[in-house]
Amino acid sequence: MSKILLIKPRFFDDFWFEESITQPMGLMYIGAMLKKTGHETIIHDCGIDYKDLHILRQTITKWEPDFIGISIIVTELEQTKRIMDIIREILPHVPVTFGGPWPSANPEESIKEYGADFVVIGEGELVFPELIDAINNKLSTDFIPGTASMVNDHVKVNPGCYLSEDELNSLPFPAWELLDHKLYASMRSMPGIGCRPYMSIVTSRGCPYRCAYCHQTMGKIFRKRSAESVLAEMEKIRFQYEIKEFEILDDCFNLDRKRMHAMLTGIRNRIKDARLHFPNALRADMLEPEDMPLFKQAGTVSAHFAIETSSPRLQKMIHKNLDIEKASAVIDASVKAGIYSTGYFMIGFPTETYEEASATVEFAVSSNLHRALFFNPKPFAGTQLASMADDFLNNKNDLFDTQKANFCKDTINISAMPDDELQNIFQNAYKRFYLNPKRILRLMILIIQHPEVFTLKRLAGMFLFAFIPGKFRQ
Repeated sequence: MSKILLIKPRFFDDFWFEESITQPMGLMYIGAMLKKTGHETIIHDCGIDYKDLHILRQTITKWEPDFIGISIIVTELEQTKRIMDIIREILPHVPVTFGGPWPSANPEESIKEYGADFVVIGEGELVFPELIDAINNKLSTDFIPGTASMVNDHVKVNPGCYLSEDELNSLPFPAWELLDHKLYASMRSMPGIGCRPYMSIVTSRGCPYRCAYCHQTMGKIFRKRSAESVLAEMEKIRFQYEIKEFEILDDCFNLDRKRMHAMLTGIRNRIKDARLHFPNALRADMLEPEDMPLFKQAGTVSAHFAIETSSPRLQKMIHKNLDIEKASAVIDASVKAGIYSTGYFMIGFPTETYEEASATVEFAVSSNLHRALFFNPKPFAGTQLASMADDFLNNKNDLFDTQKANFCKDTINISAMPDDELQNIFQNAYKRFYLNPKRILRLMILIIQHPEVFTLKRLAGMFLFAFIPGKFRQ
């Protein structure tokens, strides 16, 4: 048996991401597998000691783990450097393994620039325990599928494979017991609707669509858990942990419509007080307007719809190919059903013109959405967008500058618009959307109906977006 510390870095130092957090589902699944195979496991979420990492330092010093794993997205790289400094100071020889979206796309940089000993590429539930067993038994780690490591002064990458549906359904439930639930209840989460006890759920993995801006950590083959497995997990969370708020974090919850209906019906019948949130799990044009009342009956409070752009040309270019007309009808049905509905939009794709960007803003403003968020596309390394954007960047190093690869800062302009036009689009988007009298009235009604979720403070924050200059807001 080994002692294994799993670490989740955090990114809080941007104004709009302050105190926003969600459970580290990847580490929770890996933690469950490690416990199942007999290892002692701790999850440390750096949200609890973000500024100085003093609790992490104490844990490493006193517990002296045999192995350390760190799950990383691109915005967490700066804190990852600090974490690695602490690890190497206290336990210079402990094996450190990186996993998650950024290391999976950048295994060589993870090892050479950030000091990882190993990288687990893609899903780690089976690979990480195998890697640990190989090290413990003094076996070669050079050829383990789904890993990368330094071999003969070169980074050797061993392609892996994704979990099958049978393997996915045979995994233990995430290790909820390894988390400090008060931490997550005290901070905003992905839906952005206030602080409250909740639990994240992943009901499927992988997405068959090939959107140019998206990662491929879970692959492009859709693999689903059975409806009964999902319902059993939710019942355990509801009745053992007494948590009734659930955030569904799939890439595409509704790809299998029969399964979707079975889960929603099961939730409605078996967990009657459930409150569901879909911060990113729904593809709008694969829903039907008549689906939304069932979502509401199952307890859905909020749903987010990723439209990205209203331009058919850009939809084709980024390989999303969303049916805008169908998506609009589903948004209308969602709002009519009483679901708090948010739209995600991206402005500034390669070759995008001012006219196309303005049309996307017009779509958002004229929609019935309660809330809209406008983002500048980021050409993260390992995505098709990075290759597409190359010709539009004045400084080619921008693609790999971790300070600029940030969800909230529009410091990279890869569009056909001058910088001032792009900034103007963002400024006008928020003004036009949030200063609409009808929308203000609808949001005030939500505050009256759901005071525990939609506070005046939160509403004021939305309106503040409209008055902050784009370069500071995005």
